[in-house]
Formats: sequence, structure tokens, C-alpha cells
Amino acid sequence: MGLFRGRNNLVGIDIGSSAIKLVRLRPVGDAWELVAFSLGHLPPDAIVEGRIMNFAVVIERLRDVMRESGLKQSQCAIAISGSSLIIKRLALPEMTKAELDESIMWEAEQYIPFDINDVNVDSQILNPRAGQGQMDVLMVAAKKDVVNEYMSVAAEAGLKPVVVDVSIFAALNMFEANYSLPPDQTVALLNVGANSINVGVISGGNVAFTRDLSVGGAKLTAEIQRDFNVSYEEAEAFKTGAESSLSSSTIAREVNRIADRVCESMVLEVQRSLDFYLATSVQSDIQRIYLTGGTAQLPALIRALERRMEIQVELVNPFRNISVDPRRFDIDLLQRAASVAGVAVGLALRRAGDAI
Repeated sequence: MGLFRGRNNLVGIDIGSSAIKLVRLRPVGDAWELVAFSLGHLPPDAIVEGRIMNFAVVIERLRDVMRESGLKQSQCAIAISGSSLIIKRLALPEMTKAELDESIMWEAEQYIPFDINDVNVDSQILNPRAGQGQMDVLMVAAKKDVVNEYMSVAAEAGLKPVVVDVSIFAALNMFEANYSLPPDQTVALLNVGANSINVGVISGGNVAFTRDLSVGGAKLTAEIQRDFNVSYEEAEAFKTGAESSLSSSTIAREVNRIADRVCESMVLEVQRSLDFYLATSVQSDIQRIYLTGGTAQLPALIRALERRMEIQVELVNPFRNISVDPRRFDIDLLQRAASVAGVAVGLALRRAGDAI
């Protein structure tokens, strides 16, 4: 795949709706070594639908994770996702990258429901010779005000944001760095967060399809809050199965029942997206589904995916091919937190100078 991937020593900063994740890697020969990993939780109203609502809280929490990791001023890569993004795979006449850069704004204007002056646009040639004088191009357009929000938060915390990525692309880069796929295999990667699911399909070694779904683990938290009449923090503890929170088997069974219902509705949205991809592509099936993200570890989600999709589901380990020094990191703790680190690892693989 290789899309938007580099090997420079940037800090990956994934500012999600429920937590901030920081990852720093160091190249060691042809491999990578983990230098820093830090995680800081955010209150539920700090970021809403991908927009930063409470800048002061987000900036302070980012400073906290920087202090925890021993990081001071540094260049970083950040990511955005959601309705502020438009991602399209286009079939265009064959041209050079320089020619594409000159014409992409005009091409983008046909597909973007925003004023073209309000967006940043980038493109990547996936297949320079797709046949009949055409090439396959991936176009990304992001609203400037959203990009500026995330860049300003990083800058206020003392970082220098030099790369803005797309969450699903960062997750796919992380996946590529850790997993090898046969060139004829088609797989789906789901980055499942608190308020969104980023769907990506890799086919023939390239990004074949992406979509952002406005549903995630926060829906389950809200259902538990309502049914049990408990606080957000208590509902989160119930959701994650914290031993002290599930004081009786009756509560545990009810939480599992709610989780099964909510995860079934989430998977239905995923199925619709993947069915759309299959209906509009030459692929006849998807061989496997991989999961990353903070909500990915929910057993009910994995069960619902395997039951409805009838495809094997596997949790991604973003540190699978990354060297980790057990003298510096608690390996058990790192593995338990691995699911939330996927996008941040992908960002830490980026290089300075990359465009969005």
C-alpha cells in the first residue's frame, strides 16, 4: 500500500473524542523501536462530532501526556476524521503527479459540498495505468477550520504539527507496518472509537474503499447510563467490565444484553458499508476483518461482526513488529492498551513534509 507513509522521527498525536494517545518511534535499521507511549482520557463533551468544544481541557490533557512521556517541544503528526472530510477514489486521464497537483482543485470541486476555498485538498496516485488511458487517484479534502483547530491545540501544547493525516489512513499505515497480506487478498480494517468507526478496505495492496460512520462505543455508554441511571464514569466502568463495578451476575448479564443490542446496530452500519463496496467493485468477498481502536476490544462487537458478516475477525496489535524494551515499558499493560494506539502508531510512521 505505502500510502502517505514515511520513516521520519515524528511524534504521533491521536486526539480522539474520548482520549489523547501519544506514540514516538525510533528507526533501528529496517525496523522500529518504541520510545514513548502515553494515554490521557478526555471528558465526554471536550470533542463532539470531531469538533473541539473545550480547547482548554484538550490542551491541558495533551500537555499531561507529553509530561508523562518525557516529551518537550517536538514536531508531530496529527489526524482528523468525520464529516469534515471528503475521500474519493477517482478515475482520471493518465498524467504526471505535477499535472495532477495543478488540476486536482478543479477535479475536487465537482465532489465537495463545501466552498473549495474552505478546504485543503491532496491526492495520491494509486495506479498510474489502470487501463484505457486512465489512472486511479485517491483524493482527500478537509475543511480548513477543522484542520486549524487540531493544529492550534497541538501548537498551544508546545508541539509543532508538520503533518495532518486522516485517521483511517494512519490506521492502515500502522496495519501495513505490522501485517503482511497476499497481493490477491482483500481485507477490511475497522478503527472503532467512541463516536465513530473508520472503515478501510485494502485490496491488491491499495486502499480500495473508506468510509466514516457516526457511531461508536459512546452509544453503549449512553445506553448503560440510561438503563442503570448511573454517571458517565460508572457507565464506562460497567462497559469495560471493571471487576469492582459489576457487583452481581444480574448486572453483568444486563450489561452484556445491552452490549449485544448496541453492537448489533453498529455492525449493521458496517455491513451496509462493506456491502456497498462489494456491490460497486470487482471483488466478490472480503477474507478477514481486522479491528483497532478503543472500542475494538468489546467481546460483543467481535461476536456481532463474526455472526453477521460470517468472516473471521482479528484484533490488531499495533506493536506487533515494533521492538519494545521490557525495562522501559510494562509489556502486559502495553498489550492491554494496544487497541487504542493504532492511529497514533500510524502517525508516528509519517515523515515531515507530507501533505494531508
